[in-house]
Parts: sequence; structure tokens; C-alpha cells
Amino acid sequence: MADAKEKALKIMDKNDVGVLATVHDNKPVARYMTFLSEDFVLYTVTDKRTEKVEDIEKNANAFVLLGYEEGMFDKDYVEIEATVSTTQDPELIDRAWNSYMEDSYTGKDDPNILVLKLTPTKVTLEEKKAGKSTPISF
Repeated sequence: MADAKEKALKIMDKNDVGVLATVHDNKPVARYMTFLSEDFVLYTVTDKRTEKVEDIEKNANAFVLLGYEEGMFDKDYVEIEATVSTTQDPELIDRAWNSYMEDSYTGKDDPNILVLKLTPTKVTLEEKKAGKSTPISF
């Protein structure tokens, strides 16, 4: 089990782009996001005026997929069910900031920046070649 946990953490550390799904009008909505992972907790920067923030305010449950690489359908990946909270903590903004954000914001002090903190409730390692799903204890 420790081996599966290590594999899952490695996938999360290596893959900073993933899919975030939230609930809107009782239906899932998914979008690509960049993530900072610290152990199994994920952080992502977003604009506080987006629909995803409205979705999270109504339903804090989210689902994340990390590990897909273009053209690689047999790669292992991680599924994360999480609850989402929000913050404008400058230290978290600084840690979660990446070059993708430079085109969307005036800087790290942009008042519209919001950090989503995704605290896992369930983590599963999906090993495609081995054909197995392993729940991860965290």
C-alpha cells in the first residue's frame, strides 16, 4: 500500500495540469486547471468572478484527475474526490502561482485572484497496465 501511495504522490508532483470537475445545476462541469500538490492537498489559482467559484459556493464537492499525458492512454493516473475551500492568502497565491497565470492577471496582488484548496476525501490510484484501482490512505 505504501508503494501505491508513493506512486500516487509522484504522479501528483509530476503532473501540474489536470481536470477539475464541480457541480453546476446538479450536473458535472469539468475544466483544465493547474495544480500545486502538497502531499494529497491540491491548490489552484482562479478568478473569483468565475462560474466555478459560484458552483463551489453552492456545492463544495469536487473531483480531480491528474496524470494524463497526450497520446499516452496506458499511463497511471490519480482520481481525487475533495471538498473545496477558498482563500486569498498571499503566501498560498505565491506558492500556487505559475507562468500560465501571467496572461490572466496583473500580478500576484490582483484582487480577483482566489486560491481553491482541495482537501481530499478519497484518493484512488488507477494503474492502467496492471488493470487495478487502489484506494490510497492519506
